[in-house]
Amino acid sequence: MIVFQFLALTFAISLLGFACIFVLPFARSPDNLKGLPFWLVMVWGPSLAAMILSYANGNLIELLGRAVKVSGVPMSAWLLVLSPLVVLFLMRKRAPEKASKIGVGALVGMVVFNLLLGPLGEELGWRGFMQEQLAPQFGWLVASLAVGVVWAVWHLPLWGIDSPHAKISLPAFLVHVMLYSVIIGAAYTLSGGSILPAILLHLTLNLASNIAVNVGYRDPSSWFHASMLPYAVLAIGSVVLVFLTGS
Repeated sequence: MIVFQFLALTFAISLLGFACIFVLPFARSPDNLKGLPFWLVMVWGPSLAAMILSYANGNLIELLGRAVKVSGVPMSAWLLVLSPLVVLFLMRKRAPEKASKIGVGALVGMVVFNLLLGPLGEELGWRGFMQEQLAPQFGWLVASLAVGVVWAVWHLPLWGIDSPHAKISLPAFLVHVMLYSVIIGAAYTLSGGSILPAILLHLTLNLASNIAVNVGYRDPSSWFHASMLPYAVLAIGSVVLVFLTGS
């Protein structure tokens, strides 16, 4: 029942933000101060829902504590956090176009922007709450796949507006979401309840797709198609890693 409450609250919050973005032309982009608040409401639906329900159950401090917990997180989880950047590094020579430089300031801005409009707004909900509730009953892998399906559906409205996501091939994006969900789910499982690796892994996944433009994958869809196989291999490796560690 708590999972259904989480889903209802998540979609209510996020769709409210999306409705404002859809109706208000000035809110169509998160790149300006007028549109950013509406995008934050939309993106933060999962984490806000998790925090509201955790507060109601007296577990909010515990949830927030797990978001910054470092102790007990194994090296394998941190390696998964870095893996998207390794994939990007290995694929840079296969880029269809020439690379362009990216400044330190732009890179820092990209990190902050992606952190606010992604991992922080989502991972307390997807992994820290939903997977945490489902895994004891169904196992971590089934829970991760279930989160992936919901995560994919949650993104779909973005293809109804002129958003950065709408420039990406939808089928390729949906496959990536499912692969990402397995990889992040594995990192969360290995971390023994800490949400921090899930947050940081979500960040590096987003950063890899963003930096891919500078590496030479100018068309966002070209990166999502080209990196599908490496991420599939990484997802399989993540499953094997969890199995071998007995997590």
